[in-house]
Amino acid sequence: MTLTQLLIQTAVTFVAASIGAIFGAFLTRRTETFKHLQELRSTAYADFLRGFAKVGRAQMDTARDERSRLEELEGRVIVTDARSRIAIYGGEDVVHALSKFISLGTQTLNPEGMKAFADLCAMMRAETGRESVSVEDITKVLFS
Repeated sequence: MTLTQLLIQTAVTFVAASIGAIFGAFLTRRTETFKHLQELRSTAYADFLRGFAKVGRAQMDTARDERSRLEELEGRVIVTDARSRIAIYGGEDVVHALSKFISLGTQTLNPEGMKAFADLCAMMRAETGRESVSVEDITKVLFS
């Protein structure tokens, strides 16, 4: 092998290794960004549901004492914060489902509100990569 061939082979190896390293770094960064977004979404969705349950539980308290009023207030703060994060990080379907639920008054005391809430939960579930389940099953789990 001549010196010229050796230099060409070395240069080609260096360029190929450089391109591979750059491409690998790009893919790693993209994967990490996607994982971070999924984590932010999942946390916002879980916080919304936790806050919503806390408000509902406090409102069902027959004593309606200072403790239940504070619990309801805390739940409302959690929900408001989660709604803000959903508006930023949530996917299009979840934001649309949340908007529909809000337009119905965020109530689960009537069939329309129950369906809108179940639809919202189904969208959240789908967006976090879980397998699909029927809205009817979600409704039973939530309201039975």
